[in-house]
Amino acid sequence: MRLPDPPPPPVRVAAVDDFALRRSRRYGTLVVDVESRLPLDAWDSREGEPVTGWLRAYPQVRTVCRDGSAVYRGAITAASPAIVQVTDRYHLWQGLGRKVYEVVAAHRRCLPDPAAHTTAPRHLGGRTAARVRRNHTETHRLLAQGMALRAISRHLDLDRNVVRRLARAATWQQAAPIWPQRVGILTPYQGHLHRRWSEGERDVAALFRELAARGFGGSEATVRLYVTEHREALDMGLPPPAPARSAFEVSRLLKRRPDHLTEDQRVFVKDLLQRCPELHTTHQLIRAFATVFDKQRPAQLDYWIRRARFCGIPQLRGFAAGLLDDLDAVTAAVTLPYSSGVAEGRVTDLKMIKRQMAGRAGIRLLRKRVLLVAHSRRTQPRDLTEDLWTINAHENLV
Repeated sequence: MRLPDPPPPPVRVAAVDDFALRRSRRYGTLVVDVESRLPLDAWDSREGEPVTGWLRAYPQVRTVCRDGSAVYRGAITAASPAIVQVTDRYHLWQGLGRKVYEVVAAHRRCLPDPAAHTTAPRHLGGRTAARVRRNHTETHRLLAQGMALRAISRHLDLDRNVVRRLARAATWQQAAPIWPQRVGILTPYQGHLHRRWSEGERDVAALFRELAARGFGGSEATVRLYVTEHREALDMGLPPPAPARSAFEVSRLLKRRPDHLTEDQRVFVKDLLQRCPELHTTHQLIRAFATVFDKQRPAQLDYWIRRARFCGIPQLRGFAAGLLDDLDAVTAAVTLPYSSGVAEGRVTDLKMIKRQMAGRAGIRLLRKRVLLVAHSRRTQPRDLTEDLWTINAHENLV
């Protein structure tokens, strides 16, 4: 603590981000110089007043990167309306991803039903089937008597979600758990196999050699057995049996670049978008949003917001309203090369230093070490490095 603070670099572009101090939901704020990538200050609050005071003490700062926090936005504006605010592109993409997940979850009925494929899931039998049948009968009997789900849960000593699933199921088979679809050794190559079959290749030995060249480690007998069991689907040109996919996994596939998808994933996405107009519209908006930032086309941002607002999908309409509310900062994120990624990296360093002190460091000591360690890595002065080694050695001895 007796070491002086390192001299701050001439700051023109700063980044502001929060970090967790303790598990009791206490947060602090870290300020980083975007150009030199050095931390400048830290304090144990993410309120707006300290940010405003810090910016007024550094009037040469003309650009500030931040996330979508309304507190930081208001604090920067209060310090100087002339400061250019840049919202973080990663947080924008993350926010869109959450909305895409909500859209997929709302249209879960469009996802392929694994039970409709040729390899039907097998219901559990024996004691499990008897227990599910008994609980289903009791749940519906108590519902007919007017008992609430919470009371039924206590009466049968079952989890409330289990009771809710039993209540929604018309038959006990619908509520019974199923064996998960097993992913076989041939699963990653089914898309190629179906495509080559639709192109007219009927020689199983030739198909096996093609799959082996693509990395398939099974035998020709495995390929022949698959062709025999799925001959009707192959002759009809149907896609391979799609595994059950969660809404989260589907939302990730919709966000991924088309050239980064595997052949089976491309087939799955194409079939899904053909069956669900809402997801097709969502996918178009995802690709258009990515193009705005990849190609740095701020003129297309306004057009994208109008499309999202009038696309008829509430989740994307809400996301577009948020962009419109922070339009200047979003536009700056499209045109300027700055982002909050520097601050995110320094927050990672801060967490490492905090854990070295078992997470019990006060903000003054934590701030001091964050500044000194970062500057010692950059400048490597002999006296400062030796002092830091002396501090660390003394802490280890204590």
